Amino acid sequence: MILRGAGLGAVFLPVMASAYTGLTPGQIPHASSTTRIMQQIGGAFGVSVIAVILQNQLQSMLLHDPAAMTVAFDHTFMWTIAFSVLGLIPAAYLPRIRR
Repeated sequence: MILRGAGLGAVFLPVMASAYTGLTPGQIPHASSTTRIMQQIGGAFGVSVIAVILQNQLQSMLLHDPAAMTVAFDHTFMWTIAFSVLGLIPAAYLPRIRR
Protein backbone atom coordinates (compact mmCIF):
# COMPACT_ATOMS: atom_id res chain seq x y z
CA MET A 1 0.00 0.00 0.00
CA ILE A 2 2.89 2.36 0.67
CA LEU A 3 4.27 1.80 -2.83
CA ARG A 4 0.84 2.26 -4.38
CA GLY A 5 0.35 5.52 -2.47
CA ALA A 6 3.79 6.76 -3.49
CA GLY A 7 3.07 5.82 -7.09
CA LEU A 8 -0.23 7.69 -7.10
CA GLY A 9 1.45 10.70 -5.57
CA ALA A 10 4.13 10.62 -8.26
CA VAL A 11 1.51 10.41 -10.99
CA PHE A 12 -0.53 13.41 -9.83
CA LEU A 13 2.27 15.94 -10.33
CA PRO A 14 2.74 15.45 -14.10
CA VAL A 15 -1.01 15.23 -14.65
CA MET A 16 -1.60 18.47 -12.77
CA ALA A 17 1.31 20.18 -14.51
CA SER A 18 -0.03 19.20 -17.92
CA ALA A 19 -3.47 20.58 -16.99
CA TYR A 20 -1.96 24.07 -16.79
CA THR A 21 0.10 23.85 -19.99
CA GLY A 22 -0.77 26.61 -22.43
CA LEU A 23 -3.06 28.57 -20.11
CA THR A 24 -2.98 32.29 -19.69
CA PRO A 25 -2.48 33.65 -16.16
CA GLY A 26 -6.18 34.59 -16.01
CA GLN A 27 -7.24 31.02 -16.77
CA ILE A 28 -5.15 29.38 -14.04
CA PRO A 29 -7.57 30.04 -11.12
CA HIS A 30 -10.43 28.48 -13.09
CA ALA A 31 -8.29 25.52 -14.10
CA SER A 32 -7.22 25.04 -10.48
CA SER A 33 -10.82 24.94 -9.29
CA THR A 34 -11.86 22.65 -12.12
CA THR A 35 -9.06 20.15 -11.57
CA ARG A 36 -9.80 20.02 -7.84
CA ILE A 37 -13.52 19.46 -8.44
CA MET A 38 -12.75 16.71 -10.95
CA GLN A 39 -10.41 15.02 -8.43
CA GLN A 40 -13.15 15.03 -5.80
CA ILE A 41 -15.84 13.73 -8.16
CA GLY A 42 -13.52 11.14 -9.68
CA GLY A 43 -12.45 9.87 -6.26
CA ALA A 44 -16.03 9.53 -5.05
CA PHE A 45 -17.07 7.83 -8.27
CA GLY A 46 -14.13 5.43 -8.14
CA VAL A 47 -14.80 4.45 -4.54
CA SER A 48 -18.47 3.83 -5.26
CA VAL A 49 -17.66 1.68 -8.32
CA ILE A 50 -15.24 -0.42 -6.28
CA ALA A 51 -17.83 -0.71 -3.48
CA VAL A 52 -20.43 -2.00 -5.96
CA ILE A 53 -17.95 -4.51 -7.38
CA LEU A 54 -17.05 -5.71 -3.89
CA GLN A 55 -20.71 -6.01 -2.90
CA ASN A 56 -21.46 -8.10 -5.99
CA GLN A 57 -18.41 -10.27 -5.38
CA LEU A 58 -19.37 -10.80 -1.74
CA GLN A 59 -22.94 -11.74 -2.63
CA SER A 60 -21.91 -14.24 -5.28
CA MET A 61 -19.08 -15.76 -3.22
CA LEU A 62 -20.93 -16.01 0.09
CA LEU A 63 -23.83 -17.86 -1.53
CA HIS A 64 -21.49 -20.68 -2.50
CA ASP A 65 -18.99 -20.64 0.34
CA PRO A 66 -19.26 -18.41 3.41
CA ALA A 67 -15.49 -18.68 3.98
CA ALA A 68 -14.72 -17.22 0.54
CA MET A 69 -14.72 -13.59 1.63
CA THR A 70 -10.99 -13.27 0.93
CA VAL A 71 -11.57 -14.40 -2.66
CA ALA A 72 -14.14 -11.62 -3.11
CA PHE A 73 -11.60 -9.06 -1.87
CA ASP A 74 -8.94 -10.56 -4.15
CA HIS A 75 -11.21 -10.23 -7.18
CA THR A 76 -12.08 -6.66 -6.25
CA PHE A 77 -8.40 -5.81 -5.88
CA MET A 78 -7.79 -7.21 -9.37
CA TRP A 79 -10.43 -4.80 -10.63
CA THR A 80 -8.53 -1.91 -9.05
CA ILE A 81 -5.36 -3.05 -10.81
CA ALA A 82 -7.24 -3.27 -14.11
CA PHE A 83 -8.59 0.27 -13.65
CA SER A 84 -5.06 1.49 -12.86
CA VAL A 85 -3.70 -0.11 -16.03
CA LEU A 86 -6.57 1.40 -17.99
CA GLY A 87 -5.50 4.80 -16.67
CA LEU A 88 -2.10 4.35 -18.32
CA ILE A 89 -3.68 4.81 -21.76
CA PRO A 90 -4.57 8.49 -21.37
CA ALA A 91 -1.34 9.03 -19.43
CA ALA A 92 0.59 8.04 -22.55
CA TYR A 93 -0.90 11.05 -24.32
CA LEU A 94 0.22 13.64 -21.76
CA PRO A 95 2.31 16.42 -23.32
CA ARG A 96 6.04 15.88 -23.20
CA ILE A 97 8.63 18.59 -22.67
CA ARG A 98 11.28 18.68 -25.39
CA ARG A 99 14.75 19.62 -24.20
